[in-house]
Amino acid sequence: MALEGPIIKNKASFIVAGRRSYGDILAAPFIDNASLYFYDLTGKVNYNINRNNKIFLSGYLGRDVFAADENTSIGWGNQTATLRWNHIFSNKLFLHTSLVYANYDYELGDGQNINNRVNWESHVRTYDFKPEFTYYINPNNELSFGGNALLYRFDPAQLLDISEGSSTNIGLDERRGLETSVYISNKQDVAKKVSLEYGVRFSAFQYLGDGTVYEFEEVVPGIRPNVTSAEETDLWESIETYTNVEPRFSMRYSLSEKSSIKASYNRMAQYIHLVSNTAASIPLDVWLPSTNNIEPQVGDQLALGYFRNFGEDNAYEFSAEAYYKSTQNQLDYLDGADLLINAFVEGEVLSGEGRAYGLELYAKKNTGRLTGWLSYTLSRSELQVEGINNGEWYPTLFDQTHNFKAVGFYDFNERLTFSANFTYVTGAPVTFPTSRYEVQGFTIPHTDNDERNGFRINDFHRLDLSLTLKGRKFKKNGRERRNEDYWTLSLFNVYARQNAFSIYFSQSDAEPAPGQGAITEANRFSVLGTIIPSVSYNFKF
Repeated sequence: MALEGPIIKNKASFIVAGRRSYGDILAAPFIDNASLYFYDLTGKVNYNINRNNKIFLSGYLGRDVFAADENTSIGWGNQTATLRWNHIFSNKLFLHTSLVYANYDYELGDGQNINNRVNWESHVRTYDFKPEFTYYINPNNELSFGGNALLYRFDPAQLLDISEGSSTNIGLDERRGLETSVYISNKQDVAKKVSLEYGVRFSAFQYLGDGTVYEFEEVVPGIRPNVTSAEETDLWESIETYTNVEPRFSMRYSLSEKSSIKASYNRMAQYIHLVSNTAASIPLDVWLPSTNNIEPQVGDQLALGYFRNFGEDNAYEFSAEAYYKSTQNQLDYLDGADLLINAFVEGEVLSGEGRAYGLELYAKKNTGRLTGWLSYTLSRSELQVEGINNGEWYPTLFDQTHNFKAVGFYDFNERLTFSANFTYVTGAPVTFPTSRYEVQGFTIPHTDNDERNGFRINDFHRLDLSLTLKGRKFKKNGRERRNEDYWTLSLFNVYARQNAFSIYFSQSDAEPAPGQGAITEANRFSVLGTIIPSVSYNFKF
């Protein structure tokens, strides 16, 4: 439900919106002890101080909860707050200033008994100050400049273990970092057919105390390094500093009134890292700042595209764009790494090179009863890390060879619209065992040749359908108007595709035949593997 309206006429207004899914309640008769639901709440207030000053205050609270059974649950969510001030100095100079707070947390619970349970949680908190200026030099030049200061606070792990009523708390030191940057950019029309955008960003990152800082021995690919020293640091003490210059350039050349070519290059530096050792789409991953042992990620990307409109009133659009991106200091975990509650997690990862490249195709129909768009991406995303996969290139968890989407709308009349949405994506890469050992009747999986991400889970595809009925027309003061309300009936996952959330292996309880080894089986776990109908009503008053 959403509600918006004025607070002070022509001066201040508000909007508040909330959502809550009820999959856990509606599916309860069909699924034992499992649930999946989300909720979120957003709000925004804006106030016009005068012609030259406006302020905006907004907030967001959201959470996803997934319980596989009565004992195990996973939850993750975000809380954010933003205060923004827009100021007009003159008809040429504008300022947008933002203060942003964000907190991302994720947790894992095991056990519902108050006297016997385990709860693990982690947080990533950020505090951001961002002033941004826009200066219109002349009709052909729009200059942008500004900066930001972004404070990171990583709470890697806090574990509460309660056994027979006795509790134990285990926690890791908080990690802090400060990223600062300044930038300048200009949009320029250099000729009737040529427009440019160029600029540069200078960024710096400081890894800050307090806590214990570790030094490791020289890394030998594939071998976990030992700790050589441990040093206590003071609060906000600067431990390591990195700087980067990030140039950016893009060009648009108009071949005609309906077609153009676009080209771009940019360099980006990222000072935080995501390390994951699971193929499932769950947030139990590790976020790390750049430290004295981990250098920041740096990437260079090139793109070239062709864009064209067709038909009367630009009824059709088409674009084709190719890109290539190379990156340095990409992290991945050692075989058998312990990532979740490990003070020496920097010794569990290796850094290497990455590359991503592909072709994106897009077509859209804008007019007529039938409208919609098609998109297709052919791409690769790969890593090469000494000590992993025998030093050979291998696909990342985000590698998607094929990504196809089709969206269509058909207007039966002014009130009734039918829509369809189809998605097909190549399954995510994953590392599966290729052989096994048996010890005293138990199966121990093994991956031959240290292969990484050599398999894929099943391809993902899904079809959604919906029907929207708008309100009736009526006459008011001699003018024909339409009620501002509409009903929407939708069907999610129409053909009940059981897309794999994860695939895991287990040892069967069945007795093996004489002389045969234990029976193992692969299990596909699907969360929303059935058709889901929904109905919604939207109205304004």
